[in-house]
Amino acid sequence: MPDIGEIYETYYSKIYNFIFFKLLHRQITEDLVSDVFLKVVDHIHTYDPTKGEISTWLFTIASNTLNDYLRRRNKVVPITLDDLHDDVKLSVDFSEQSSLIKDENRRELYAALSQLDDRTRDIISEKYFLGKTLRAIAEEKDLNESTVSTLHNRGLAALRKSLAV
Repeated sequence: MPDIGEIYETYYSKIYNFIFFKLLHRQITEDLVSDVFLKVVDHIHTYDPTKGEISTWLFTIASNTLNDYLRRRNKVVPITLDDLHDDVKLSVDFSEQSSLIKDENRRELYAALSQLDDRTRDIISEKYFLGKTLRAIAEEKDLNESTVSTLHNRGLAALRKSLAV
């Protein structure tokens, strides 16, 4: 059985960045990363090294945890009986969140990322944090590979423009 402490030390920052990159919200990211590692502790006995790398298993847990959160977040939340028909969705105030980021380069990167639509940011995240190919992303999202490639290229161009690179 893999050592939990070693897994945590090796993958904490990678999983944190993967989730933060998609949400751009520090507190929610910290909560979700905690959830991921609680699931890892609870299910480490189910990990089978013959089926894949530990990193693949961990990022699958992280991705599922994030997807569960996003599904819950988009549900209708009644405030009072009079508001039963109003949809209430959480929003991220990036200016508030960016003030919590100490590193100026990261702050600029996350500001640029916050300008991308969710689908494009998700594609870039999966490509650069999970190392997935555009083909794999397209298959997973049931999109045409050329569509994913176009969104990826446009997203990178927008990031370059925002960052003046």
